[in-house]
Amino acid sequence: MYCRVLACDFDGTGAVDGRLAPEAAEALVAARRCGIVTLLVTGRVLEDLQIAKVDLGAFDGVVSENGAVVSLHDGGQRILVGDPPPERLLVALRESGIPFHSGAVVLGTWEQHAADLLGLVRRLGLDQQLVFNRAALMLLPSGVNKAVGIARALDELGRSPRNTIAFGDAENDWSMLVAAEVGVAARGAVPAVWVGADDRLSQSSGEGIATYVRRLLEQDCVSPTPARRHVTLGTSTDGTPATLPASGTNVLISGDPRAGKSWLGGLIAERLLVEGYRLCVIDPEGDHVALNTRPDVLLFGDALALPEPTAIVEVLVAKPLSVVLTLASLSHTQKVDYVGRLIPVLVEARRRSGLPHWTLVDEAHYFLDEGSACVDRLDPRTGSLLLLTYRPSQIAASVYATVGAHVVTHTTVDNERYFVDAILRAADLGDLSAPDALATIEPPLAGLLRPGCTPRWQTFLPRARLTSHVHHARKYIDELLPQGKGFYFQATPVPVLARNVAEFCNAIASVSVESLRRHLLAGDFARWAKDVLGDEPLAAGFRKLEHTARTSGRVSAAELLRHVYDRYAIE
Repeated sequence: MYCRVLACDFDGTGAVDGRLAPEAAEALVAARRCGIVTLLVTGRVLEDLQIAKVDLGAFDGVVSENGAVVSLHDGGQRILVGDPPPERLLVALRESGIPFHSGAVVLGTWEQHAADLLGLVRRLGLDQQLVFNRAALMLLPSGVNKAVGIARALDELGRSPRNTIAFGDAENDWSMLVAAEVGVAARGAVPAVWVGADDRLSQSSGEGIATYVRRLLEQDCVSPTPARRHVTLGTSTDGTPATLPASGTNVLISGDPRAGKSWLGGLIAERLLVEGYRLCVIDPEGDHVALNTRPDVLLFGDALALPEPTAIVEVLVAKPLSVVLTLASLSHTQKVDYVGRLIPVLVEARRRSGLPHWTLVDEAHYFLDEGSACVDRLDPRTGSLLLLTYRPSQIAASVYATVGAHVVTHTTVDNERYFVDAILRAADLGDLSAPDALATIEPPLAGLLRPGCTPRWQTFLPRARLTSHVHHARKYIDELLPQGKGFYFQATPVPVLARNVAEFCNAIASVSVESLRRHLLAGDFARWAKDVLGDEPLAAGFRKLEHTARTSGRVSAAELLRHVYDRYAIE
């Protein structure tokens, strides 16, 4: 994961004798200089810290009263996440003789008064919760905890829990350790926190935090992604789950057109959205518009016009939203130009804020080949890329070198089979040969290659999607098209007229490759599919093959037919 936020508990974690440990303060200040937001997160009342003259200069903000109050230094903001305690509760506490200390929202006492305090809450019919912090006891509005307070602060600061490392030691810290991308237990933490944390400090108090933060900065703010932060793609043939890290790994999905690449890319995107990651989906042909039905996803390029790249970043950072950018209405040249301007902006936003967490690029060979100006702008240290392509051999070598996982679907094109075969051989699959591995992924199965992991190769059945895919089988239309609407193949010795879809397929199978190449390069197939059949998805598929014909010179009648068969039931 790429860290852009450090959230640190005070007592028992970063403090020594009621003061922030100097070595911890020094490391946190260094983190701020690297653009990391630092938050002090405490059950204490902020005014009590100020009276005690606790130095808060190492922090961008304080989440106090166990998440109930957020104070941000730059804007001087003070945000109450919960309601103040009702006066009738304060009166009842005084009458009962229970000692307490109140803040703007929290009421604090000691654990020996838990039963009496709970009795008061029940008698008064209050929607309040008891929160333990070792020997201390806090009363807060239900649902208010440190994780909620941090989330509110990060919304204001344009950051995300998915880029957050949190440090804590006690029961009331557990919520923020779970909500953060990485939760770290301080030395001496209560047993449940120590056992359940993603990582643990070997040194006590401030020195442990200082060592951890210094190491993080030496690693360019990149930390290993915890095992719990994975997404499940499906079930492998031996019954084990096929998973990918939810951050920190660039992924490439390859295979033939209609082999399920976009479907799998959408599946991964859905799972990431469910886990709270923000995505920017670059969708050249309109294959991912269905993601717009998921919560907190905006679709641009359809009802909403495509904005300038800088405006997209504002959406991603200012609000907890993901975006899908459909470019289907643009020409190929316009698509390349738009993405060429967008990617550098996304890379810079990701470097600064950690957002978007993932950038999905469909038809990645359009934009990330050896001649692309975008290639040099990518930063493999900070970004998680999800690249989809049916021409993996055309992806720039420097881009593929950053790929940490390769999802392979059915591949029949010789050049691409050779490319994938070479990748599998280099990965050393043990007793399994590369050809045998490829032979195991007949649809609907796919393969997952993760070099350096065990197992390196898994054949798996993808899990169900949450949203429908854009491509839908259509009934065969056998009636003749209106006069003048058929497709004329410029073939020798005489042209061939296709008067419906079935005749169109027969002609593709019979005319010369040179005739097919001429029509592809002229854009004739895509125009006919769109203007005559009214079938934009089929036109989009033909446009993909136009790009292949322009860049590699390769034309395949079988690939043309696969696109048609995906849309029409030809008997």
